[in-house]
Amino acid sequence: MGQQRFDPQLNLVALDAILEGRRAYSVSLRMVLDTGASYTVISWSAAEALGYHPANSPNRIESMTGSGREAAPLLIVKAIEVVGVRLEQVPVLCHDLPQGSLVDGLLGLSFLKQCRLAVDFPMGVLELDRLR
Repeated sequence: MGQQRFDPQLNLVALDAILEGRRAYSVSLRMVLDTGASYTVISWSAAEALGYHPANSPNRIESMTGSGREAAPLLIVKAIEVVGVRLEQVPVLCHDLPQGSLVDGLLGLSFLKQCRLAVDFPMGVLELDRLR
């Protein structure tokens, strides 16, 4: 089980994540915990840094964004590690967050459904454990 502190005064829970892609490429991203997002979301530039080519992805998922309905490329990243919990073959959507966002991506249900999650808002502590 991993644990991370966060600032309970903020309107988001930001976590550090390490993503692994093709040919041992990896990136560190600051991601916001988003239990309302069906998929984990990373930017196009992060996907490209991982060795993927989002524009060539044959799989697209239509989703509602602030600017309307959009079809975003669906990729399977080699691994994502958050708070010491590492999951492999995680589906992610490739979509850029609005400019000025405080984070690099969203940690959504495509990652979280494989975990046990506890968030203690008054104490500012998040605990994450991989389901067996």
